[in-house]
Amino acid sequence: MIRIYKASKGQLKHREIFDEIKKKIDNGEWKEGKAIPTERELSEYYLSSRTTIRKAIESLKQRGYLHSVHGQGTFVLPARSRENHLLHSFTDDIKARGGIPAQNILEMGLIPVSDVIRKNLELDIHVHTVFYIKRIRYMGSTPLGIQTSWLALNDGQEITQDELLATGSLYILLEEKLAIKPLEATEIISARLPSPLERTLLELTAEDVVLSCTRVTLSVERKPMEYVEMVYPASRYSYKARITKDSFSV
Repeated sequence: MIRIYKASKGQLKHREIFDEIKKKIDNGEWKEGKAIPTERELSEYYLSSRTTIRKAIESLKQRGYLHSVHGQGTFVLPARSRENHLLHSFTDDIKARGGIPAQNILEMGLIPVSDVIRKNLELDIHVHTVFYIKRIRYMGSTPLGIQTSWLALNDGQEITQDELLATGSLYILLEEKLAIKPLEATEIISARLPSPLERTLLELTAEDVVLSCTRVTLSVERKPMEYVEMVYPASRYSYKARITKDSFSV
């Protein structure tokens, strides 16, 4: 059993607890295959409710850090499980590469629903607007991609530019403010030449090639929560994907 000691800090939110546990696993303080402390022990240590602890643990399970065995406890998964975890945010990806994520929000707000967006987000015919965000994503000062997202938000739900800039990650903001949690996604990736505008925004030459990706992200309720179109310079960005036997039956 991994031992912990009483915290001297104030009550933490589940995202802060998530970050602290993730750090313990990443730096090897909590070893692969070993059981982590119980919810009760973590609750006492972080001075937080067991509900908050449970949310942090569930987020770590979804990202391939932990798994639970009924009657035995929750255990640290091998690093390869995290490497093969397909759904991740741009912010997490850049941090994992040792970089500093940044963004420039070009456009943001409600726009009319197109047929393509209605189909991908499975929107009811009575829904006429959708929340839209277009951003340039950076690692430090280097532009790594253009992301355009359409979000299936309910009436009364909204996020602001200040909130997105302060949080840095759209997925974290959606989860913390609106309790919308991503579960899995399907992506289609192709290569092409960039448009003149894309060359300007991404600081590319006429010879550069970009990866063009579309993604439909499902929430934990397995409903489409986001449709996103992404453009990445092929020379600056790469993907790692895990292919299993089950993949060929889809």
